[in-house]
Amino acid sequence: MKKLLIIAFFLLCGLSWGQSTQEIKIDLKQVVDKVSTENYSVYQNSLRVYQAKKSITVARMNLLPRLNLWKLASAAAEIFAGGPAGAVGGAFSIVEDIAPFLVPANWFRVSQTKLFYQADQEGYKALWANEILTAKALYHHILLDSSLKDHIFKSQKYLEEIYQIVKVRETFGGLSQSVSQDIKIRLLSLNEDLRALEILISEEESLLAFLMGYPAGTKLKVTPIEMPDYDSLEHLVYEDFDFRAVDVSPEIRQFQYFIDAADYAKKEISYSFLGSSSMSRGLNGGVFDNIPIQAGLGFGTGASIKIAKTQKEILKIQREAVKETVRRQLKQLINNYNLDVDSYQNIKSRVNLTKNSLKQIYQRIQFGENIDSLQLIESSRNLIDAETALFSVMFRFLNSEDKLARLIFYGDYSKSKDALKKIQGKQL
Repeated sequence: MKKLLIIAFFLLCGLSWGQSTQEIKIDLKQVVDKVSTENYSVYQNSLRVYQAKKSITVARMNLLPRLNLWKLASAAAEIFAGGPAGAVGGAFSIVEDIAPFLVPANWFRVSQTKLFYQADQEGYKALWANEILTAKALYHHILLDSSLKDHIFKSQKYLEEIYQIVKVRETFGGLSQSVSQDIKIRLLSLNEDLRALEILISEEESLLAFLMGYPAGTKLKVTPIEMPDYDSLEHLVYEDFDFRAVDVSPEIRQFQYFIDAADYAKKEISYSFLGSSSMSRGLNGGVFDNIPIQAGLGFGTGASIKIAKTQKEILKIQREAVKETVRRQLKQLINNYNLDVDSYQNIKSRVNLTKNSLKQIYQRIQFGENIDSLQLIESSRNLIDAETALFSVMFRFLNSEDKLARLIFYGDYSKSKDALKKIQGKQL
């Protein structure tokens, strides 16, 4: 009986282990869709936007009268005990509960909450776009490393053919044994390169699966993409994209909403003599938490207004810093893209020359000529380096185009609102 239980246990374990690993074939569209709805950071940030949206409703509803029995009882006791003076004092003590809309500071808090909600939307848009950019770049890197792996595998097979020819010639005394040894060392080195690439691809697939919200153990199989016509690519002009990148940047827009909210913080201080707001500023209230607001008209009101003005200037400086950062990123991106356009033809010619060089060495071996092992190994290494450079520049074009689309919010990056609606409609 015990043996049967043990066997059943291992069978169940084996079944569960087998089910924990699944292979899923994906393409770039699925990457964008899954990251938009299943990515942990994106989902978490979408909930913050939802909270900010509901904070507007809370702020509006808090302008309506609310019932506080303890405060009413306390005010009633004050009225009966103090006569006419007590009646006035008691009435003022409950105005925030009976008529909170009469306190101007409450209206300013409602306006701030709306602006904070819009700022949260921009923050979500930036985070969502960055996660999409990271996932798509990872997808491209998997394709790049897979291409390099296939190329090294082909080079290895090519060298193995040469190795067999050289071994035969060494057997009959046509070559020294050092030639085959050098080739064997090179083959072993290529084996190490293949293993390293396999590990790297596995790590990249695991990270991409995490970004897409798949459980651990999921194995992804990426679908090849259609490559552009690299020979037809032309230089980009920075001025063609500068205005668009600055105008649509969610990071810049977020700071602009904070700057607009600073005006309401200043008004709140100015009207503090009519009562202070009992409402929360919402999720982004921390931006103005360092501004002291007087509980009435006091001698510190002037200083508080100056602090609010200074906070607004700080936000303006931060907005300008973000604007210059966006422009610097765009400038560097276009410079790198144009450099790759210039380099592509040179690298392509380099690949053709190294292929011809290695082909000539192979033909010389077939015709029975003596070869220099160092020359053979160097030609093989040059071909792999040239092919690696060509693959790298080809996939850099894809990443550069995607980064540009991220900066100007074009293509996949124009769907942030739809993605937010989809995830909130699915989960909330």
